[in-house]
Amino acid sequence: MKRTGEISIRLFLTGAVLLAATTASRAGEAKPAWQVRSEQVTAAAKREGKLALIGPPVASHRETLMMFEKAHPDIRVEYSGMAPAQYEPRITRERQVGQFLWDVLVSGIGATVFLSQIPAGWHDPIKPALIFPEVLDDGKWLGGFDAGFMDKGKRHVYAFALNVTQNIFVNRDLIPESLLQKPDDLLDPRWKGKIAWRDPRASDAGTAAFAHLRKILGDGGAKRLLVDQEPVITQDGRQLAEWVVRGRYPIGIAVAFTDVARFQKEGVGLNVKRLALPIERVTASWGGALLMNRPPHPNAASIFLNWLFGREAQTAWAQMGAVNSRRLDVPYGDPESVPDPKKVEGYFNLIREENQGLTADAIRFAKDLIK
Repeated sequence: MKRTGEISIRLFLTGAVLLAATTASRAGEAKPAWQVRSEQVTAAAKREGKLALIGPPVASHRETLMMFEKAHPDIRVEYSGMAPAQYEPRITRERQVGQFLWDVLVSGIGATVFLSQIPAGWHDPIKPALIFPEVLDDGKWLGGFDAGFMDKGKRHVYAFALNVTQNIFVNRDLIPESLLQKPDDLLDPRWKGKIAWRDPRASDAGTAAFAHLRKILGDGGAKRLLVDQEPVITQDGRQLAEWVVRGRYPIGIAVAFTDVARFQKEGVGLNVKRLALPIERVTASWGGALLMNRPPHPNAASIFLNWLFGREAQTAWAQMGAVNSRRLDVPYGDPESVPDPKKVEGYFNLIREENQGLTADAIRFAKDLIK
């Protein structure tokens, strides 16, 4: 009995496509197999005419992903911007009643991807959907293409971006560096009620930040920070950034630099700075890609993933989102957070499957502390 995940793969590997690979071109030369396959899948994607995409609830990333329509005007993108805390219960309910409504998921990589989504069969392998040789070229990617897979099987969870994350931000117009220089200073009673935090219970950036701070401050220090300092908790990333740049809460934990950068481009919060951390952590931010199992538009999903991993789309993702692609031929979007190639394997990395126990434990710890 074949797994349902093989259904979409067969669309790309039919005998017709393989036979067409040997057909002579107008010039009398056989087309490369990948080119024939690209033509076949593109034609099928045009017939489907649609891509159902869940993407980040971040304006700059949405703008980047919607550029796919310009590259492929015959495929309309139905975009839903949702964080994991929003789309996970929704997709769970849908799949329970036999609804398979989504093609591709572009999001942050949280613990539930490994702990529940993959075991529940949510995702198909990505590589069979990739066509273009330059997309799979190891020389184009930091550490080679397969280094971007975060799941142990190197099949489902692909991080196309990688940044050294320093996502604790301080409004230096209100708090000078002399008063807050290092993570331990966050425990100073003077900052009680002046800290905002992306929800550390939601398998999101806030959870990763909490796990990171536990490693730096220890359980006692992390507890003091989350309980005694009475941080304001939010699930809205843009709101969190706005609070910090406008000074309502001058300290923000798990703030996306993408959100800060958008305000700073408008001249707001120009003195909002990162707080240096002694242990460096890497993250994909919102730059994780997953192919949904039983996608309603499998060919459009394939064309989209090939476009997304290409140089043009990756350049737009990096520049518009102020982040860094793992592609080596793409300019940096955030030079301050570029990972050192010599240290890639040594960074604290919570988006790898083998480290999900730390994230899951951080969620439990946070839920016990926040009543």
